[in-house]
Amino acid sequence: MEQPLILNEELERIETIPTGYERQPRKGVLTNYLLISLLIAAFGSAFQFGFSIAVFNTPSSIIKSFYKSVYNERNGEEMSNSTLDTYWSITNGLVPFGGMIGGMFSGFTADLLGRKYGLLSVNVIVLISTILNVLSKFVKSFETIMTSRFLTGFYCGLFSGLLPLYLAECPPKNLRGSVGTLNQLSIVIGILVVNILGLPDLLGTSDRWPILVGLSIVPALAHLALIIFPESPKYLYMKKNNPVEAEKALLNFHNHDRLLVDQELEELKDEKSILAHNPHATWSDFWTQTRLRKPLFVALIIQISQQLSGINAVIFYSTDIFVKAGLDGDWPIYGTIILGAVQILMTFVCMVIVDRAGRRILLLSGMIGMCISSFMLALTRIFSEKIEWLNYMTVLSAVFYIIFFSIGPGAIPWLITGELFGSDSRGKATSISVFVNWLSNFTVTVSFPFIESAIGDYSFIVFGVLLIFFSIFMLLFVPETKHKPIEEINDLFKRKTIFFPSSN
Repeated sequence: MEQPLILNEELERIETIPTGYERQPRKGVLTNYLLISLLIAAFGSAFQFGFSIAVFNTPSSIIKSFYKSVYNERNGEEMSNSTLDTYWSITNGLVPFGGMIGGMFSGFTADLLGRKYGLLSVNVIVLISTILNVLSKFVKSFETIMTSRFLTGFYCGLFSGLLPLYLAECPPKNLRGSVGTLNQLSIVIGILVVNILGLPDLLGTSDRWPILVGLSIVPALAHLALIIFPESPKYLYMKKNNPVEAEKALLNFHNHDRLLVDQELEELKDEKSILAHNPHATWSDFWTQTRLRKPLFVALIIQISQQLSGINAVIFYSTDIFVKAGLDGDWPIYGTIILGAVQILMTFVCMVIVDRAGRRILLLSGMIGMCISSFMLALTRIFSEKIEWLNYMTVLSAVFYIIFFSIGPGAIPWLITGELFGSDSRGKATSISVFVNWLSNFTVTVSFPFIESAIGDYSFIVFGVLLIFFSIFMLLFVPETKHKPIEEINDLFKRKTIFFPSSN
């Protein structure tokens, strides 16, 4: 039987009826191939970051004794406590100082070598730093430790700029928030692992601490496996102008899901066509162009707030804080271990909910919670001499502080910075942000011992006051970036400066 003809008008009407299916963007999944590549990248850089910066946290008394013994052999006299404090402060301060310099080069390295090979190249510095650290005991030199700590900061600064770019550019859009928090999760796992290994019953002794610092080579060697995985598809497409290789990378990462790959290629094509009308941003553009100046200002305040909240004062000086709070025996060390475990748990919670709750609400709630915890920490320390049970409330206050830091301010700054900028400016914006983050880190690390000496138990009130300011800033000036394309975020900054909750 002959079929009736369908009029052209009827055909057009049928083709244009929205089914709801075609209009929905295809959501990606975390394939095994993609997961393994991200875990290797994170283990070799973020885990290395956490392990390296905290390696002297638990065995700090052992390393200080090494400083004193070397000084005694050289000068024939005991090192005074003030001299030891100065040397130790310099040692700790060299880490963020190196981080500042490494951070400045992170964006340049990411654009020159790529995200993958940029990460891999940093392991050369890791190797040099590890060798110096191990040799310091045998050559009886604390200067080699200081040099190693500077190099540690340098490669951690590079990692802190390179890894967030790789984590942001490889997974599908709907998973970028969760994957982005893998950076912070790996850091805190590294901190906990090294704190446990540094216990006196394990490697935290005068004979075994060179083994502890030498273990930094393990993540570096594992990191080399990243070479068999693809480069960031966005870097290949946007920076190398190689859509063929970008497509191959996407096919591998997404298990040959053709619809998802075509969708992401189309997004890259659209972004590239927009950037064709905007030349790559220069350094001066961040100060002269509103579309870059406003998000940069927001990104920098977020980075500053992460460090000036006092987080490093809690983590790096946690053992000393617990000792001064009156905890006896091994409790100060175990208190540090507990903080690390809590930080891992709550960072994992952040990873699970960040793509549902959004970046802004987690950042804001974390800042408010840290503010309250900071004042609690100050008050419990002030009155602990008169009320003995407040010694344990100090630990509880620190735990709550870590909880609120981990659910937002710990991971979100690195994630949201990349989302505020397009491919034409992301590398340079990352360099500036990482530099400012490490500069703030340096300021706190060096100044906190002197602040504590000057005002004692009132030191955390300073951080509490700063957190009030930062909480207000997050409420008024930080937009929600969850699942938003860069064009929409740029448009938000063009139309407004203050972002009330209803505007998100």
